[in-house]
Amino acid sequence: MTGEFKSSKDWKIYIYTAAPLLIAFFIFLGFMAIYSDYSDLESKLILLPVSVGGTLFFIYVIVDGIKGKVVIDQKSISIIGAFSTKALAFHEIKGYRIRENLIFLESNTKIKKSLKLSDSFEKSEEIKDWIVHSFMELDSYDVAQEEHKILTNEELGKNQEERAHHLKQAKSIAQSLNIIGGLTCAWLLFYPKPYLISVSAGILIPALALLSVYVFKGLIQINEKTKSAHPSIIYGLLLPSFGLLIRATTDYELLEYKSTLANSGAIAFTLTVLLIRLTSELKFSHWNDYLTAIFISAVLFAYSYSLVVVINCAFDKSEENIFRTEVVSKEIESGKSTRYFLTLKPWGPRTESERLKVTEEQYNLTSQGETILVHLKPGLLKTAWFYLEIK
Repeated sequence: MTGEFKSSKDWKIYIYTAAPLLIAFFIFLGFMAIYSDYSDLESKLILLPVSVGGTLFFIYVIVDGIKGKVVIDQKSISIIGAFSTKALAFHEIKGYRIRENLIFLESNTKIKKSLKLSDSFEKSEEIKDWIVHSFMELDSYDVAQEEHKILTNEELGKNQEERAHHLKQAKSIAQSLNIIGGLTCAWLLFYPKPYLISVSAGILIPALALLSVYVFKGLIQINEKTKSAHPSIIYGLLLPSFGLLIRATTDYELLEYKSTLANSGAIAFTLTVLLIRLTSELKFSHWNDYLTAIFISAVLFAYSYSLVVVINCAFDKSEENIFRTEVVSKEIESGKSTRYFLTLKPWGPRTESERLKVTEEQYNLTSQGETILVHLKPGLLKTAWFYLEIK
């Protein structure tokens, strides 16, 4: 297949119609930021960069629509853009990957960059068919290579049959943990009863997911790839952690957060280091590995924080101190969701008035000036927490 393929008519109609309107909008936004009587310095600092950036971006889109084309000759494929040209000779193409409406042609050398083709060019389906029949599909190749590496790894079993059995077992356990993790998340979010059993499940499932990564010696991985021979437990870790986080942040008020955040950070850091050291999932040879490490660290911090708060509060059976306080004011904030707040007079260890988020039911049951009770408990992990008694 050879020829030059410019932007398709449909794409040109779209960008020639939409881009000028959006350019006009961003220019208008800039004028509003400069000349409006209601625009303060903070608004200018936000709106002017948005105006300039948006205007330049859609000018680029128009120029790219005019100049952009794919050129295929006997030896290479080139993509000509608004201000650059990228090309790969056929012998420099390792293979292709398809992601929704994009095709990536990967280079087999570090010198040349990979090419990205969208469906915005003429005869894009014919180009796609030609690529599919001319080059290797890399996702399937990677899966085959991973599976071969697993089945030849002597650390995973005495022979190939035993390794294949371990891989099958790992896939089954990962799938079960992901399903149970999703169900646990729904349980925690929508009907957390019996309460202690539901939060215990929220604590246990992510712990089992992390343990499975270690027990299966890297067969099970945390991060989910588009196609991989390795099963992933990301949903078994992420979903119940999210459900537990919602319970921790909505059900409990801590007297202070410094010690909890410090303990959570220490647990998350330890878990992250152990996962990196004890598994071979992250090689840190590509920027994706660093992003994955940041993502995993964030999930582990959310889990660690929820773990500390829930254990400290839900399992605290100690005696409580009761204080009386008065509702100073009531507020409702509307946005993507409606939030309810009560401002309370100083009580016990609180020396200043405090604004607390409450449930809709608690909000409706109180009146300004009403006296309510605050129950203060020391916490199982020695972090004091409290709850309101509203009748």
